[in-house]
Amino acid sequence: MHLKELLDDLDLRLKLPQHWYSTDISNDFEDGKLVENGDVTVIEAESGDNIKRITIDVDDGMSIITRYPDGKEIGVKYLDNKDDFEYIGKISDLRD
Repeated sequence: MHLKELLDDLDLRLKLPQHWYSTDISNDFEDGKLVENGDVTVIEAESGDNIKRITIDVDDGMSIITRYPDGKEIGVKYLDNKDDFEYIGKISDLRD
């Protein structure tokens, strides 16, 4: 599933960098729910015991994270350019 499909399903029209629309997201977001829609848009979906969240802030970037029951988060934050991103958390943090 791509971000554009999810935004269409939720009837959201956002002006985003073009490459964000084609970002692959988890199929768990087929049942995604709009949590916040203002300056920042937040969409969440359940995935077993975990929560998957997309946070879109056109001025700051778009992050796609998985939040685990213990509160730890891992994911990716996409910035303005297609190849410009940063990781959020580390897989090794989940083993602690």
